[in-house]
Amino acid sequence: MKSALVLSLFLAASCLVAQESTPRPNPQRFAKEIAALAAKPADKGGIVFTGSSSIRLWKTLNEDFPGLPVLNCGFGGSVANDLIVHFDTVVARHEPKLLVTYTGSNDINAKLTPLEALADYTRFLDMVHANLPMTRVIVTSVKIGEKRIAQIPQVKELNRLLQAWIQGKDWVRYVDCTSYLADEKGHPIRKYYVKDLLHLSPAGYAKWTQTLDPILREEWAKVSQP
Repeated sequence: MKSALVLSLFLAASCLVAQESTPRPNPQRFAKEIAALAAKPADKGGIVFTGSSSIRLWKTLNEDFPGLPVLNCGFGGSVANDLIVHFDTVVARHEPKLLVTYTGSNDINAKLTPLEALADYTRFLDMVHANLPMTRVIVTSVKIGEKRIAQIPQVKELNRLLQAWIQGKDWVRYVDCTSYLADEKGHPIRKYYVKDLLHLSPAGYAKWTQTLDPILREEWAKVSQP
């Protein structure tokens, strides 16, 4: 029953993509950032982090995960469709053994429905698996923020859909990195955000690191064996 539900959701999402009912942002708006990423030498066989500004702004990524070969390939305020278009630059050429993704909030902010956002996100994930079948993927949940507080219901629905889609796939793992951002009433906790009330503060990144570190090391151990 659960598998049938997941399949029906996926098929519905695929239909929405075919209809393109909501225009996606122009992927060329980040041309300069993509060109800068492309100009850097490929760093193969490590751990690639990619996605939107929450990844791009993670300035302490290497310090937060000592001993792990992490590479920051986040760019702009990207959406999942941007990851599809720029797949070769931000993912494929690095041939990562482990990929960590964060996207979704900007998709919802761009007026995509949760099902449309799911369809784009899972299309990207399927692209990763088809081109890099040995790569393991960690999907970090879509976060909330007071600046986009009206979108929290859609964010929660997208996270639910992502969890359902991932269930039963042994190459991808969903990690809840959102719960710590909310108080008992579900409202974003101010100290975890900078002044824009959207992006994470050092305290927010510290909590994200605390959540992700043991999982990242567990997954890396699976793929780094000779």
